[in-house]
Amino acid sequence: MPELTTVELLEEVKTLRRRVAELEQQQAERNSNKVQDLAHQYFNLVGEMIIAIDSNQTVNLINRQGSLLLETEESEIIGKNWFDHFLPDANREEVRALFEKLIQGDLMPVEYFENEIITASGRLKSMAWHNSLLRDAADRIIGTLSVGVDITARKETEQALRENDQMFRQISENINELFWVCSPDWREVYYASQMYEVIWGRSCQSLYDDPRSCLDAIHPDDRESVESEIRATSENGLSNSEFPRFRIIHKNGSVRWMQVRAFPVYDDNHRVTRIVGIGVDITSRKQEEDAVHRENAELERCVEERTEELARRTAQLKAMFIAIPDVVLVLNRNGEIINFNSRSKMDYFLSPTLHRGSIIWKVLPGNVRSQMKLLINRVYDSQQIETLDYCLVKQEKKSWYRARVLPYLSDEFLMMIEQINDQKIAEMELKDLHEKLSEAQRLAHIGSWEWCIKDDTIWWSDEVYRIFGVTKSDIILTNEFFLQTIHPEDRPLVDQMIAQSLKFDLPYSIEHRILRPDGEVRHVHERALLKKNDEGEVLFMNGTVQDMTERYEAIRKAQEYRDILAHASRLAVMGELTAGISHELNQPLTAIANYTAAMRQHLNENREMTHLVDKVQELSLRSGEIVRKLKSLAEKRTLQAIQFNIQESIRSALDLIQYELRHRQIEVKIESQTKFMVVYADRVQIEQVLANLFINALEAMAESSYPRKLTINVSSAEDSMILVAITDTGNGVPGDFVDHLFTPFTTNKKDGLGIGLSLSRSLVEAAGGRIYYRSTSERGACFHLLLPTRPCRK
Repeated sequence: MPELTTVELLEEVKTLRRRVAELEQQQAERNSNKVQDLAHQYFNLVGEMIIAIDSNQTVNLINRQGSLLLETEESEIIGKNWFDHFLPDANREEVRALFEKLIQGDLMPVEYFENEIITASGRLKSMAWHNSLLRDAADRIIGTLSVGVDITARKETEQALRENDQMFRQISENINELFWVCSPDWREVYYASQMYEVIWGRSCQSLYDDPRSCLDAIHPDDRESVESEIRATSENGLSNSEFPRFRIIHKNGSVRWMQVRAFPVYDDNHRVTRIVGIGVDITSRKQEEDAVHRENAELERCVEERTEELARRTAQLKAMFIAIPDVVLVLNRNGEIINFNSRSKMDYFLSPTLHRGSIIWKVLPGNVRSQMKLLINRVYDSQQIETLDYCLVKQEKKSWYRARVLPYLSDEFLMMIEQINDQKIAEMELKDLHEKLSEAQRLAHIGSWEWCIKDDTIWWSDEVYRIFGVTKSDIILTNEFFLQTIHPEDRPLVDQMIAQSLKFDLPYSIEHRILRPDGEVRHVHERALLKKNDEGEVLFMNGTVQDMTERYEAIRKAQEYRDILAHASRLAVMGELTAGISHELNQPLTAIANYTAAMRQHLNENREMTHLVDKVQELSLRSGEIVRKLKSLAEKRTLQAIQFNIQESIRSALDLIQYELRHRQIEVKIESQTKFMVVYADRVQIEQVLANLFINALEAMAESSYPRKLTINVSSAEDSMILVAITDTGNGVPGDFVDHLFTPFTTNKKDGLGIGLSLSRSLVEAAGGRIYYRSTSERGACFHLLLPTRPCRK
């Protein structure tokens, strides 16, 4: 059934009402049964829903079309509440309220009313109604008679049109292109997107009012071509969708390039009804194209210049190829000579008749041919330069040559051969020198190294690897690895020395221990200095390392032998002082015996004897002190450096020779700035040195005239030293013997062994001090003993 418009529906309703009135008129005139049959037939044949609803909202009449629209039988509709069963929840109460107002007479029926109904299957349909009131004989409203038309399809079509229109507008407004619709003759614009205002700088309304106003903004140089294209399109139709590119002058004065395409829209009769166009702002693209054109032009110019330059360079290279002093050959993979630069260097080969087509390894010595074949194959596979040095013997004369093979074309190679006699001789001499240097380093246990500070890499000579007990393949040399090889107790000091050298630009020299991988400890002496570039930037640290382990072992053994010799010397001193020591012990022991007898007598007489006990105690301590000193002299011991008062040691050594001093009537005088002067050394060994010097002084004054005087002067000296000067009044040292005073086993004594002074110097120097002889203006000799006040680093 075709869809009815609202006007047609109203006409149909009016017609229906007229027909109903006519039927009512005819009912009075004709037989009522016949009229009712005709009305019933029309009632069921009409294409609209006809429904009567009483004042109780109940359906009491509905035609066949109404049953079809509600998708159920008439029996399922008659007698049911229209609003509860056939209206959706969304509008049920609103329509019910309107119905109540109609029944009550508060509202007159409207010509046209739309609302939704719900079918028996649950589908929603849109209906357009014409309502009239039903009255009884007393003119009371008893219900409504409504004629309804199904407008669901029309509503859906209208909604689809609205959605399409909205989608069209959203697309056209949001794309970055200008979109427009106009008449076929371009005289009327139906639509233009917002991009028109952006590109032209004019409102869309101005375009609707005057479609030709858009032409005013076209650049004068481009306007004629655009207008010509529009005229041709209007007269002959669109033959080409592409318009010529043209420029737009914006209101702000800026110029924009446009590219436009237009398409016709046809009706069912293939007549053009619309022109649809799309315009794109190609300003950026045009600028890029212009830039590309400029670049291409510049590139073409550069190509021409480079071509000329290449031709010039080619000529230069050709001349150089011919003039180059080395032999240059072009070979294929089979070793065939394709080209060469000169025949003047044919003495580089065995055969002087070198020509194109010759095979290279046939003109080389036999021991070189196989190597050259392998070389060319390697270059072919790796595409890398390879080098081969070979020797050619002609007329018993050796000549050295170097052949470099490098890739050239896909299956061709360049071979450059140069004579390297001087270089080869220098290399062999350098190699020989390197071998001699390595051997010298091995014999001296001195290796050299270089540290690149920038990338923290270290180079070691072979001897350094031997000293540290590692091989080149085992390690990666860095400063961190080097520090890890240093003994943990020495590592902070070495690290500090390196840091100070870098900070203050100073060389350093240090002895420290290293740990080999097998746990062996070695002693090394390291020296280093910094190397800079011309700008003063520190690049490298160069140094040497010497294995001092054997020297340290020799020093240890020497110290051990020195300790043994010192012990023997102390025993010899004890032997020389036996008489004096015996006398020194006899005196307190005899006194103790006498005091003990007196104590017995005082005890028998009950007399006070405390003072006697004190005397015995004093003498016992004196005897014990003498025994303790003898024990310390006789004891075999190792070096034990401590801080002690040198004046106490002087008095202790003098105590050992008190008897000799009294016996020979020698006066002892100690001169000092203070009673307490500390030195750092082995106390027993220093006392042994003092005793030896004192005994030498006693023996030197044995036959001298009186007065005999031994003067000991103690004073401070430079470099944190204490000076002990021992002067006697003997006969002095003969002038020809002064240079041999400290020579081992050299003496001017009748029964001397010649080890006293040499041993004394060893003991003093082991403590970091010095001993030397100084002549005096008067008679006698003077020995100076310098001792440190604190530990000194050797």
